[in-house]
Amino acid sequence: MVTLTPRSGVPRKAFTTDSGRLEFPGVPEGLYSVSAVSASDPNLMSDVVETNPSRSSNGNLTVQLLLRDRSDHKNDAKPGVISAGEAEQKIPKGARKAFNEGLKFKAQDEPLKALERFNRAVELYYDYYQALFERGDVNVSQRKLKEAEADFDRALKINPQYGPALRGSGYCKLEKREFVDAIELFEKSISADPNNASTHLLLGIANLELDRREPAREALQKALSFNTQPVPRAHIYLANLYARERQYLKAADELHAYLEAEPFASDAQSLKATEAQWRAQVTP
Repeated sequence: MVTLTPRSGVPRKAFTTDSGRLEFPGVPEGLYSVSAVSASDPNLMSDVVETNPSRSSNGNLTVQLLLRDRSDHKNDAKPGVISAGEAEQKIPKGARKAFNEGLKFKAQDEPLKALERFNRAVELYYDYYQALFERGDVNVSQRKLKEAEADFDRALKINPQYGPALRGSGYCKLEKREFVDAIELFEKSISADPNNASTHLLLGIANLELDRREPAREALQKALSFNTQPVPRAHIYLANLYARERQYLKAADELHAYLEAEPFASDAQSLKATEAQWRAQVTP
């Protein structure tokens, strides 16, 4: 799956053809980042490449990406052609097909169809921990946390170092207000996958719940440092942290940053009122 992320706006995601080709037609001018991850093995991913269609003479740009194991990303990379390659797992063809179909339905916001395909993938390949994670992730979106936690736990029994499942399990602990356990799982997830902004956000939230301010601040600021993975809601948690410290100007600035990123958020009006209240408390 290829993700095209503009400097501001909503990322676009799509699947390549069997030959590894994909086109994004009608892309406006501006700076974009492009990345790819294998649908069959999320441990296979590309480097993030930045590009700008306005720099080409005919408005067309070709970007070549090479999928490699996440551990290889510690080394310098050279661009290549998208190629999923063969994972170490011996995944049956039917299970892989069902998994890919589940990912497509999930991306199209059709959770029931996605669950049916992930169920099929796991039926055909019992140790398909990626499918177990994806099924758990869909269950989280449906607020079926008990089922989700069981899927994440099962995935981790197969692969204890699988970052997404560690994050998912931590999220379930966070929802149950088991903050210490959640923090431990988020930290393990970050060790396995240090470049996931959402995990840093969740780690910050869990630390803030325990009033561990410095670890919370560090995690939330780290979450906001990933330009290609916008998590603007981290600004709200940072704002609350600064408000606890009576740093009302910084708190207001964080809320303002969030509202600039999400001007049509459902809670925008109440956040604007809170921002104004905090600014009124700033001593000249």
